[in-house]
Amino acid sequence: MDEWNRVVTLPEGAAMVVTDLHGDWDLYRRYRDHFIVRHTAGDVQHLIFTGDLIHAHAANMDDQSLQIVLDVMQLQTTYPGAVIVLLGNHEMVHIYHVPLSRGSRVYTPAFEAALGDYRESVLSFFRTLPFFVRTGAGVSITHAGAAAALTVDDNAAQVFSFHHHHIFERVNEILRANDIERLRQGYARFAGVPYDVQAARYLAVSGRDDPRYDELLWGVYAGTDPAFELLWDVLFTRCEKEYGKGDYGIFLNALLVKLSHRFEPQQFLVAGHMPAAKGAQVVARRHLRVASGAHAKPPASAQYLLFDAGKPVPSMERLKKHLHSIFEA
Repeated sequence: MDEWNRVVTLPEGAAMVVTDLHGDWDLYRRYRDHFIVRHTAGDVQHLIFTGDLIHAHAANMDDQSLQIVLDVMQLQTTYPGAVIVLLGNHEMVHIYHVPLSRGSRVYTPAFEAALGDYRESVLSFFRTLPFFVRTGAGVSITHAGAAAALTVDDNAAQVFSFHHHHIFERVNEILRANDIERLRQGYARFAGVPYDVQAARYLAVSGRDDPRYDELLWGVYAGTDPAFELLWDVLFTRCEKEYGKGDYGIFLNALLVKLSHRFEPQQFLVAGHMPAAKGAQVVARRHLRVASGAHAKPPASAQYLLFDAGKPVPSMERLKKHLHSIFEA
């Protein structure tokens, strides 16, 4: 990492970029094994996962989220410096004990229940993850895209050098200064459902004897911290769907300028996070959305990016030529 602890700088080397796998072990294994073969042959130096390794999108899927995370952690040990994992919004919510659901699908409890004895090592791993990669090719990589909040210099500086422990300290102080039982009762009144029912539903907490019993409260207060809100904006941005194409283009350009600080000009942004027809989509001319797994429409159109991180990319059309299908590898 460079002077920004949440930004990885890659001046050179072939980089393989894989987005949102969401607990799909078969897809993960395909990408992992392809990287190992190419890395051993000297063709590929870096493997970059853009986050959201976890949480199967469909309840009927075989969710291998924990196995993927543990395997990636081992992969980093086996190939030191070669494997980069960025923080996704689905990993972020577990750092802060925040429930995550969409419609009737509740994502967080299954992974919380699966963690078991691996809880501290996995959450510690999540807390270390960077948010951006920038390359000598002028291609930057992140999980979701450009957020409006990052047009503000102070916000960008805070995100590029983010420290989770400041939020942890603030929340712990709040909980120590209050009557925990009254906080639980207040949460239950607000939700209209008993606290223990909510804790079980969203975080797989087994009961009052579970050491995680108050993590649901912890997540509520984490969510009120300005630094948390800023990181949420960055990792949950809906890009052009949220801001409109015109404004999103402005925010995208501003982010690329900031990522160019004391380095090669960053011309393009690569991210996942959202669906992409046929595995890839160009947004606002300078954002390439890549779908390597669950977000590919149809699934067989999933793609990954493989490019030379040290060779400037002259155009978006040239960048798109570096897209590949793992099913044809």
